[in-house]
Amino acid sequence: MDRNREIKKIHHGGDIYGREILYDLSVNMNPAGPPDIIEEALKNAECRIGQYPEYENVTLRKMIGRCFGLGVENIICGNGASELISALGRLFSGKRLLLPVPSFVGYERAFSESEIIYLETDEAEGYIVNDSVAEMLDKTHPDALIITNPNNPAGRLTGKETLIRLLKEAKRQSCFVIADESFIELSENGEKNSLIDIIYDYDNLIIIRSVTKSFAAAGVRLGYMLSENKSIIAHVKSLLPEWNISVFSEEVGKAIFTWEGREEYLKHSRAYIKEKRMILENAFKEKRIEYITSDSNFVAFRHDTDLYARMLDKKIMIRECSDYRGMGTGWYRVAVTADSASIVFLHLL
Repeated sequence: MDRNREIKKIHHGGDIYGREILYDLSVNMNPAGPPDIIEEALKNAECRIGQYPEYENVTLRKMIGRCFGLGVENIICGNGASELISALGRLFSGKRLLLPVPSFVGYERAFSESEIIYLETDEAEGYIVNDSVAEMLDKTHPDALIITNPNNPAGRLTGKETLIRLLKEAKRQSCFVIADESFIELSENGEKNSLIDIIYDYDNLIIIRSVTKSFAAAGVRLGYMLSENKSIIAHVKSLLPEWNISVFSEEVGKAIFTWEGREEYLKHSRAYIKEKRMILENAFKEKRIEYITSDSNFVAFRHDTDLYARMLDKKIMIRECSDYRGMGTGWYRVAVTADSASIVFLHLL
């Protein structure tokens, strides 16, 4: 019962409905905005509205595979990354899970039927995942370990060398590693620290990514999961409904993964994010506000405990972080956004 009460408290950013909000800084979308190809893809989908999506999205999965040099059998598509996380939660029901915290709060809901072992990371180090996780693996012998890279809400990347050490230790213990890379394409040096290029070397590795976060199209709902482990792929497939993504997400995905300008768009997005993030971080520094230097498209900072309500009163929504396990009181997260939203937010701090 206690766990169920805790789960009900879990919330996410973006809860703007029923409120008068001018600026939503609570969700971490790509501030560069959606590329034009998404609008074209949605028009193509309108012509298919009377049809079912392709069974098991084979064509889309082939396109994702070509993009990353993977086979179609290594890929599953989901109605957002959240659907895939939920399916993994059911897959590991009754198992032992190691979760470094603070981390994405949705894991606690998804893995509510697992025995979750929480490892509190160090605030002074920006809540980054380090080799202490390997020590905890050795002590607790979990069935699965979740790593969010970059971390949410801190926005810090864990280096690839550290991740590989953890993968090796986990493999030695027959432990799966679920690497949530939902924001990695929007992170400075993110792709250098992705694990996609070593996926064939570790059959205990599961990677999750979000198309719609990277391409500023959250309403479309499209994520994908990658793994060399055919048994994991088959089990997760069995937990998903038929036709779990719509013709709209299917067409958007096909457009994005065959788009010649894909990498250039992401490169431009990362540069834009860095420029706008520095505006936020420099303002925090000038105002002597404690913050965590981020590698991604959001920044965590500490302020007065009534800041969320004060901002809401000014029609600005930020992410209040009291439900992030392992984080102290007074922490907030704001998305990197276009100038107008940041200027208003910083003026009201």
